[in-house]
Amino acid sequence: MKAVILIIITALFAGPARAADITILMPSSVEARDGWFYLGEYAEIYGDREISDGASMAVVRHNGSFSRQDIIDALSYTDAAGREVSIVMPEVVEVAPEPKIAAELRAMTAWKWRVGIDVTPGNWAETIKGFSGYRLPPKITPGARSIAVKLIDKDGREYTKQVKAEWYQPVVYATETLPRGERVDVSKLGARIGKAAMMITSFSSPEQLDDAVTRKTVNALTRIETDDVRQESFIRAGSTVTMVARYNGLGVEAKGIAMQRGGLGDIIKVKNLSSKKILKARIIGEDRVEINTEAAR
Repeated sequence: MKAVILIIITALFAGPARAADITILMPSSVEARDGWFYLGEYAEIYGDREISDGASMAVVRHNGSFSRQDIIDALSYTDAAGREVSIVMPEVVEVAPEPKIAAELRAMTAWKWRVGIDVTPGNWAETIKGFSGYRLPPKITPGARSIAVKLIDKDGREYTKQVKAEWYQPVVYATETLPRGERVDVSKLGARIGKAAMMITSFSSPEQLDDAVTRKTVNALTRIETDDVRQESFIRAGSTVTMVARYNGLGVEAKGIAMQRGGLGDIIKVKNLSSKKILKARIIGEDRVEINTEAAR
C-alpha cells in the first residue's frame, strides 16, 4: 500500500506565492495516449534540479481527464514527496485523444513516449479537413523534425505537407563535468523527460552508461549523446533482448538472444527465440535491438 505522503500545494493564481522547491505549470488541455502520460511530456517544471527531474518522469493516470489530486498522487512516488510544490493548473484538465497521425508515428517506430504534432498554420485536425485521407512516408526515423505527409483529396490527387514532429523521451545529462577518457560515474548523471535528438542519439536511462568511457569532456548540464562515449558491453552475448521490427508500417516486438556483444548503435547478430532464425540488428537501447529484416539468413 502506498504510504500517505504530504505534498504542500501553493496556489499561484493570485498574488505572490511562497518560494516552492519546484513549480509545475500544466496546460488547460492536453492530447494524450490512453490511460497515462509522463508529467514532463506536457508540463513545464522549474526549480530544484533533482526534484524537477523526478517530477518530470512522474506517471499521471487519467480516464479522459485528470485533476490536481492526480498530479499530487503521481508526485508522491518521486523526490517531490514531502516537499513544497506549486502547481498551476485548472482543478480538472480534459484529455483529448492524441492525434491519429501521432499514434501512427509511434506505432511505426515503436516509440514509447509522446510524439507532438505541429502544423503551421493551424493544427492537424484543420489541415486534414477537405481531404479524404493522408499517407505517411514508408520509413520514418524517430527524432525526425519534419515529415513529408501526402494529403489525398477526393479525386485521388496528392499534395505534400511538411509536418513538424516533437519526439519526447527520458534524456540523460551530466550533473557534473565528466573528464575525457574516464569511466562514467553514474552518480553524476541526471535524467528527465525532454525532446529526443535526431537519429535517437540520446540515452534514455543513466544505467545505460554503467560501463561507458567518455570520448571527450562532457560539460555539466549537457545532454550525453552516443558519440560522447564508448561502451565496452552495452549488450552482452547470450543476454535476452527485445527485437523491434517494422512490418506494414507497424512496430512489432519479439524476444531474442544476442549472439554478440555490442554498444549502442552497433550491428550484432541475434537469434529469434520463436523462429530460431539468426538476424542482424542494430542496438537501439538497453536490451533492445532493431531488426534489419532484409538481413535474415
